[in-house]
Amino acid sequence: MTRAVRAGLESDEVTGAVVPPIHLSSTYAFKGYGEKRTYDYSRSANPTRDLLGNALADLEQGAGGVVTASGMGAVNLVGHLLKAGDRLVRAARLYGGTYRLFSAWQRRGELQVEFIDYGDAVALQAALSTPSAMVWVETTSNPMLRTQ
Repeated sequence: MTRAVRAGLESDEVTGAVVPPIHLSSTYAFKGYGEKRTYDYSRSANPTRDLLGNALADLEQGAGGVVTASGMGAVNLVGHLLKAGDRLVRAARLYGGTYRLFSAWQRRGELQVEFIDYGDAVALQAALSTPSAMVWVETTSNPMLRTQ
């Protein structure tokens, strides 16, 4: 069987269910006072979401997977991997939400953000000649549907 068919199956060690259950609980009980279990609150972690992340990592042959509620949640998460003052090189044309988030971080002085026309080879080479913590690349930009 393929990885896609087997991902997550027979993973419920508590019940032995072949198809994993969907955990709808928002909160999880502690073992005792101050004794947190693997899960305590679904916004921070959830067995269903972890199972999906692990299945995706397995399909992509990655070390791990993180699942977010939205694309902008993922953008925000990755952006917070940077330290204050880090330099981020990004395309001049991005999805509007990404553009606004990066612009806000720049305005507040949290990151040094350089906006580059990735179609201009000279400008891109100049931008990449200076060390950067991250180079941000997106697929087709919205709403102009231009590639970087």
